[in-house]
Amino acid sequence: MEKYYMAAMGGAEGFGNKSIEKLVKFCGSAKTAWSADIDDLIHAGIKPKSLEAFVNFRGKHPNAPENLVKYCERHEFNLCSIVDEDYPPILKEINAPPMFFYYRGKLEPQTLRIGIVGSRHNTPYGQSVALELGEHLAAAGLTVVSGAARGIDSFAHLGALKTGRTVAVLGCGIDIAFRGDKKKFFEQIIERGVVLSEFPPQLPPSPTTFPPRNRIIAGLCKGVIVVEADFKSGALITSTYAGEYGRDVFAIPGQVYAKMSRGCNELIRDGATLIKNAQDVLNEYSIDNPKNFKPETKIAPEIKIAKPIELDGMAAKVLEIIPFDKFITDEEILDKIDEIAPSELPGIMLELDMKNCVTEDAGRYKRKVGG
Repeated sequence: MEKYYMAAMGGAEGFGNKSIEKLVKFCGSAKTAWSADIDDLIHAGIKPKSLEAFVNFRGKHPNAPENLVKYCERHEFNLCSIVDEDYPPILKEINAPPMFFYYRGKLEPQTLRIGIVGSRHNTPYGQSVALELGEHLAAAGLTVVSGAARGIDSFAHLGALKTGRTVAVLGCGIDIAFRGDKKKFFEQIIERGVVLSEFPPQLPPSPTTFPPRNRIIAGLCKGVIVVEADFKSGALITSTYAGEYGRDVFAIPGQVYAKMSRGCNELIRDGATLIKNAQDVLNEYSIDNPKNFKPETKIAPEIKIAKPIELDGMAAKVLEIIPFDKFITDEEILDKIDEIAPSELPGIMLELDMKNCVTEDAGRYKRKVGG
């Protein structure tokens, strides 16, 4: 039950990992901390605003720990705390490691992990690179970690699923992920890896949830590869965390005039290791190339994915309005189809991407011939 008391504290908005850690240490256990009186809470040294958030939350949800046990059992979510044996040791090395996280799948705490990250707005070149890197590195026994976002992240996961393990770190609650359009994608991942989140299960994604997600990606990994990123890409936040945590930072080079390679080229200029393929990473870690492994994909402008194209519902409707001869934006798609909510479109576009129906260029889409 100890970890459920800890996770219940995390339900209080503004009561983060450092406050939880401080309070648990002061009180001796999470269970004692949950029921501590006001005087003890004050003496624990928690900031007043955070303390107020916790006290108010506890007052409104006195049975939160017990309810959380039932919730996790009902939805088949697991909970891992920082004191559990299956908590990844490498993650404890970072500043303010997550005191707990929810997950589905099988944790392998001692495995060697490599992060592959990049922009949601990417090119066929970046997609091909991410797919090949994921496939080749997983085949060599590394676990590929990424953020499950549309674009480079998803292609890295897809490549890894062909040959080995992958870990998806979410920028939302785990319940939100498994109820969304990417449910089948996540179910594929938990068959050969893990989907995890430190956020309350029903917390929706927001701009504030992605930097914490990025820090966990960096914290789980021996090194992080940035495939494609412009100057303000979230992938660069992940690489910054990686550098701060003493992780290796790798980058795929691109054309000097290519917008989606500007961030990668700048990383290389600033000291990141330039890599051309997965073998360069394996060489860095003295890992043998898997015998008889031949990537199905090549680093090239076009990507080859086996694709029985089966579309129905809104995905089929969206594909119908995407032209073959010119690019169309998210906004234009939403203008043409009133019944799609803006929050639903990324999942639909991911499905079309994964089924090789569309080409994407910086957030614009064009239908592929045969797609």
